[in-house]
Amino acid sequence: MTKTIFGALVAASVSVLAVAPAAAEEFTVEVPFSDLKVDTAAGAQALAQRVSSICQRPDIRDLRAMAAWQQCKDTALNSAMEQLNSKGVTFDSSAFLGA
Repeated sequence: MTKTIFGALVAASVSVLAVAPAAAEEFTVEVPFSDLKVDTAAGAQALAQRVSSICQRPDIRDLRAMAAWQQCKDTALNSAMEQLNSKGVTFDSSAFLGA
């Protein structure tokens, strides 16, 4: 299976803006997915949820923080998708981005 080439980890470089836009910080997180069949919609959605969960959800009343949280999730998902593509991992990208 193609995902074994990637060794069951995808690292997502993420710009985190959840606390304050002026305090953005870059970091890398390893997200395991060896237990998922990422070439299926369900597996791709589960991986997308794992990647998205690295961004901490703020209080819904803080509109700036909510916008930053959405940006963090988008950045994390795009970064993870690029890394999966670069490693040749076959995955359902429409389900991945639709999660």
